[in-house]
Amino acid sequence: MRIAPYASHLWYREVILMADSLRAAIADTLTDSPADALTRYFAVEHDAKRTKLFARQNARGKVFAFVAVCQTGIDLFRPFVVLRGEDGTAVRELLRESLAPNRSYLFSIQPKFRPDVEAECAVNNAEQNRIYTLSRADFRPIMNLMTQTSRTPDGLFRAVVRGQQNVIAAEAGVSWISSRYAEIFVRVEPSVRGRGLGKSVVSAVAHMALDAGRIPLYMTSEENTASQKLAERLGFVNAGDYEISGNLVLKAKV
Repeated sequence: MRIAPYASHLWYREVILMADSLRAAIADTLTDSPADALTRYFAVEHDAKRTKLFARQNARGKVFAFVAVCQTGIDLFRPFVVLRGEDGTAVRELLRESLAPNRSYLFSIQPKFRPDVEAECAVNNAEQNRIYTLSRADFRPIMNLMTQTSRTPDGLFRAVVRGQQNVIAAEAGVSWISSRYAEIFVRVEPSVRGRGLGKSVVSAVAHMALDAGRIPLYMTSEENTASQKLAERLGFVNAGDYEISGNLVLKAKV
C-alpha cells in the first residue's frame, strides 16, 4: 500500500525520534571517563546516518546491553564495532543480530567483554591497549619548525613533518573528536625513527586539541614501549583503563 507523502514524513520523523531516544538511553549508561570515551563517541556522537544501534532495554526503557556498528573512515570496508552490557547473554545475542556472517569487522571493547565476543566471533590481531590522557597542566610540548599543522575537510587535526622530495616522514592526527575527547594517532617512517619526529607531530596535534577544548586521548599497545615513552615524555598520563582492539568475524551457527 502506498503511503501518502505527509504520512510518510511523519513516519520518518518518528524513526528519527526513536533513534535519538535510543542514543539518549545509551548515553545514560556511559560515563565521561577515558574508559568510556571511545565507546561513547561511536555509540552516541558518531554520524547517525553511519551508525546502526542494537540494544536491549528493560520495561522502564533503561538500556542494559547494546552494540553499535559504525561505518568510519578508519577502514572503508570493515565497519567498526563497540559494545557494552550488564548481561553477557544479551551481548552475545546482540552480536548475532548486528553482525553479518562472513564479514570482517574492526572492534574495540573493554577486556571484560572478550569472553562474550569470542563466544560468538573469531577474533584476530587482538591487542590490549593502554589509554593515556593529557591535561594542559601536564603538557610538555616540543617545538619543531619543520612541523606543519592543518585541519582536514571534516575538521580533524593533522600535523606532518616532510623529508626529502616532500615525502611525509612523520604524521599525527586525530581518529575522532567527541564533545570531550580527541584520540590521537601517529605514524613514523621506519627509516627516520629515533629522531624525535613522532613526538613533534603528536605534540602539535595535542596542542590543537587542547586549544579546541578537548582532552587528548592516546591509545597504545601494552607491548609498544616506544609509543608509551613518546606519550609519557609529552606529559600524557596512564588513565589505568584498557581497550582490546582487533578484527572479528561472526562464527557460523552450529
